[in-house]
Parts: sequence; structure tokens; C-alpha cells
Amino acid sequence: MNDERYSPLANRLSRRSLLKGLAASTGVVLLAACGREMSGETSGSTGGAATTAGAGTAPTAATGAAVTTTAGGAAPTAAGGTSPTQAAGGAVTTVTWYAGRDTTGWSVKQVEAFNAQSQNIKIDYQEQGATTDDLRNKFVTVATAKDPSADIVSMDVPFVPEFAAAGWTIPMEDYLPQSERAAFFKGTIDGATYKNKLYAIPWFNNGPALFYRKDLLEGAGLPPPKSYDQLVEAARKLQTPEVNGYILQTVQNEGGMISWLEMLWAFGGALVDDNLNTVVDKGTAGVQSMQRLVDWLYKDKIVPESTLTMRTSGDAANAFAAGRGVFLRMWMSQLSVMDAQNSQIRGKWDLTTLPSLDGTKPGPGCLGTWNLGISMFSKKQKEAAEAIKFLTSQEQQKRSYLDGGRLPARSAVFDDPDIKAKYPFSDKLKPSFEALKPRPVTPYYGQMSLDAIQPNFGSAVSRQKSPEQAIKDMAARMKEISGQ
Repeated sequence: MNDERYSPLANRLSRRSLLKGLAASTGVVLLAACGREMSGETSGSTGGAATTAGAGTAPTAATGAAVTTTAGGAAPTAAGGTSPTQAAGGAVTTVTWYAGRDTTGWSVKQVEAFNAQSQNIKIDYQEQGATTDDLRNKFVTVATAKDPSADIVSMDVPFVPEFAAAGWTIPMEDYLPQSERAAFFKGTIDGATYKNKLYAIPWFNNGPALFYRKDLLEGAGLPPPKSYDQLVEAARKLQTPEVNGYILQTVQNEGGMISWLEMLWAFGGALVDDNLNTVVDKGTAGVQSMQRLVDWLYKDKIVPESTLTMRTSGDAANAFAAGRGVFLRMWMSQLSVMDAQNSQIRGKWDLTTLPSLDGTKPGPGCLGTWNLGISMFSKKQKEAAEAIKFLTSQEQQKRSYLDGGRLPARSAVFDDPDIKAKYPFSDKLKPSFEALKPRPVTPYYGQMSLDAIQPNFGSAVSRQKSPEQAIKDMAARMKEISGQ
């Protein structure tokens, strides 16, 4: 994991300069755990690459053909050496899309579909490196220079306030009016909004569920747990030396921290309030939720200590698919892992909503949307907006879910007969998505997570600090970062 950090900035800087300084430092390191595996992105640190799907090319995941990749950030061209404009053979406006690595190949298929039906606008699709951080850092570089080379940019939820506060992306109010926003899950719109303005349009979604061994629970006559107490009771009853009770990431990174954040919400707490003031140390929710997770590791012993080293969600999902867990807290983007050819639990698993403190309603889950926005310095903003409208349309979100496994940000997609036929469990997913919550929508979140939240979370779950001390230190550092 890249361990660069934000550079400290003097208090004499203006607020706008501070925001730009925070964003321009290449040290924000978020594992983007709420969506990276969904789009095929990885957490490695290999060098950057750019991939283009130009007009007239036909790259697909199945054939692996006609995608030209160039290293070191060189300008890519479509297969055959022609640009999308040249291939179209007429007056065509080309918009460049800065995207993260997508090993599924679905983004390329979307570009092909758009370029095939559009006469006047073509998309030049460019993947920026191997990780989400590579994408962020590349866009920060060009935006800082006011470079117009990027038109469309893919954004994880924390990027939205960061880029908006720095003045690097435009408001999308006119391109997705209020009357059309109700078609999206509320959390996805909240996660794309900064200071009451929409700065991106949700592209695809992700959220967590409680996966469980249906065969083991049914064999013991146990229902899926709805509360934390029921979870502990069932996990302790069903676990064996070979099968852990509950698997969830507890490693010191964004993925592990989110495991605790969802519990903090379930206890009625929050990291910040509606005015972005730090409140994690107010009341008892912070300490109690942290203590509960520590107890699962060392007192109840339902969560194995091996989870302290599960750096990616794939590590946790693969352990469950190998038959080494009764329960699993996991992103729904990992559904295909459970029924893969090498899965040891094919036909033996199911999923339900996350448990909560008292079980009266589902536990809150973290929003994992990926969004599409437009660079402030683009000279083709209207054309970029037309492309985004296509990419985020209901039909494209349906196709993306059916063929690419990407869960929709539009709620009506779950009601589609084709979706229900392929994914019989889709009715279970929809209520979860309706309750998803974003991480704090603040330009300071990246540094808060890296320098305040993750280190103190890690110290608590490794028993280097008590939950009380960890929450106290976390809050103090968060207030320092945000200037409270």
C-alpha cells in the first residue's frame, strides 16, 4: 500500500488554498474499498497505463482484441493507429474519459456502444494506472495545471467533495435536474453532492450484505441473524476449528475501517455531523462500537485474527468461498466469487441485510457508488454531459448489471423482469441499497481517514490502544485536520 501522506499546510493559507493544497498533494491513500473490486480495479502499485476504445474498434473482454495500451501516461490511440475522430470520417467531437483500471472489460463495451450509436460525439477511453489512487493522482495533476485534456472523470465517493472544493469539476445540476434524481437511490445522490450542489452523476453502485452458509444455519434450525447478539450466538454455535464464525476485514486500511464505521452508525454515532464538525467522541457510540468489534476478535472469538491482515475485500470473500466462514460481511460486488467454479460453497450460501444493534431494522451499510463528472477545464463540457447521460441511463445500468455484474444506482433496475430472472436475490438487495450511507462528504475526508481514523482504528483492533483512547485521539486529529 502506498504510504505517502498529505503534506502539512501552514495555517496562514486561505481556506481555498488549503483545499487545493490538500487535493494536490498526491498522498491521499484510500483503498476505495466501497467499489474498487466492483470495477475490476486492484490495490497494487504497478505503473500506469492508458486504454482507449475508439470509434471503429471492437475491444471486448471475451476476445481481448483491439485495445491499445501505452505505458507511462503516453497518449493512447485506437487500434489501427487512428483516433476516434479520424475513424468517424466526419466532423466529430471527441471527449476523453479518465477512468480507473477495469479488468472486467465492461467499461470498454459501454464506450463501444456509445460510439456506435453517436454520430457527432465519440469517447476516447483512457485508463489511468493500475489503482484508484493512480486515477486520482493523474486527474489532480492535470487539474492543477488547468489542463483541458480530461473531459469526463470517474470518481469514487470521496473524490466528489475533494474535486468540487478545489474547483476542478463542474456542478451537474443542469444535467440531472431535481425531477430526475428520484430515479436514483438517495444515498447515491447524497454521495455525489457537495454543499447542496450535485457534482457528479451516479454510474454504478455497491453496498454490503451479510453472506451466510445457508446449509449450516438450516441444519441447526437457525434463522439469519438480525441483531449483533444473534450473530454472536449463531457464530459461536456453528464455528469449528476449520470454519470461522464471522469474517470481515479488520485490517488498518479503508476496508477495515469501514467494517467499524458501519457499526458506529448502528450504535447511533457518526464521524462528523451535518455541519462537518467532528462528533465521533461525543456520547458513547464511538467507544461502544469499537469495543464491540474488539470483543468479537478477542473475547467472543468469532472473528479470526487473520482478518487483521485481509487487505482487500477479495481476501475476505475468497476465505468464505473456500468454506472457512459461517458469516461474511462483504460488498455485493463479490457475488460471483461465491458461485465460481472453484468455490467450495456453491449452492450452500445466501445473503441478507447487515445485522444491527437491536435487530429491529437492518444495519446501515456504507455507500460504494462510482460517479461520472466533468472537468472544469474541459472545452467540451456539453458533449461530455451527453456521453455521461448515456453511460448512466437506466438501460445502460441494466446492461451493466446483467452483463458486467455492476449493481445499479437506479432503483427501478432491480424491478426489471430480466434482472429478477438472472438474480433471484435482487429483491433482498434493494432494501439494503435504500439505506446506504456515504462516508463524510468533505474535502478533508481523505486526510482524516489516512492520518486520524485508520491509525487509531488499527491501534484499537490490535490492542495497542484502548477503544476509549483510540476514539479520543481520532477525534483530536480529525479536528486538527479540519481546523476546528
